[in-house]
Amino acid sequence: MNPAHLLRTPSPPHTFAAFADRLAYGRLSRGRDALLKVATVPLPVPWYQLGPVGVLQVERAGLEAALRTLLAGLEKVPRSASLTLPDAWVRALVVDAGPLPRHRDDAEEQLRWRLKKLLPCRPEDIRLDYLPVGENGRQLVVLALEKPLATVEEVFAGAGVKLGRVEPLVLAVTALAPGRGPGVVVTVEGRSVGIAVVSGGRLVLLREKVLPESEARAQALLCHELTRSVGHLIATEGGAVSVWLAAGEEWAEVVANWGAATSGVNVRLLDPGAGRVPPVGGTRMDHLALLGGAWEGET
Repeated sequence: MNPAHLLRTPSPPHTFAAFADRLAYGRLSRGRDALLKVATVPLPVPWYQLGPVGVLQVERAGLEAALRTLLAGLEKVPRSASLTLPDAWVRALVVDAGPLPRHRDDAEEQLRWRLKKLLPCRPEDIRLDYLPVGENGRQLVVLALEKPLATVEEVFAGAGVKLGRVEPLVLAVTALAPGRGPGVVVTVEGRSVGIAVVSGGRLVLLREKVLPESEARAQALLCHELTRSVGHLIATEGGAVSVWLAAGEEWAEVVANWGAATSGVNVRLLDPGAGRVPPVGGTRMDHLALLGGAWEGET
């Protein structure tokens, strides 16, 4: 038993993951450290549109239809669940916010004021989360437009499912990366890329990108972003850096070749782990997204 969980309500054992072309469902074990069941259904492509602040619009009817189909195949509709979304849905930036008020509503208001000149939309139209990075009031802010997120929550609520934790793919799978040393977690799914830089078990930097259609340009952009992220860690931490990759096989070779040409880097493929996924249902990326979305176990 993990003592850290004794005084905290565990997350629901039900979790969903939305990708560019499919919707996945997973039911986790009591310890939230293994998947007992996985099911997937296709989503219409495209079922969402991107804008300058992540997701711009959701094609509601397509999501509703896919969710109905998915839930119809389950023994029982879950009352509550978590949801993992594509990394391209969010934007992340570091803001020099100064000392924040202790009350969350006041802190968010101060952050929105700081974001006013940085965003191409009204600060009141976004949903945000934040955590301190470094000193002197620097905050890592993750944000997305409120309306599309609210639409997704309404679709699930209309089907009888209340969503709790909602997060991008890279933050979900970061929970599965072993070790507390300096490392970089990178996710590639469709054209969405997420890069999380972790030090001392804490998130210190987050990047998200949409890859170009050109395969050569997409590979070059991914390698460039990895070099920047690893360089940040080496400059501040020194020593070797682990790079954990959650992506399809088509990207494994690209990142492995980049790692072989980059000093101080150890590239590893992120894996759910033996005995943590059912024998049938879903892909490795589905398993990682679903496990990370409600993870309570030890890495």
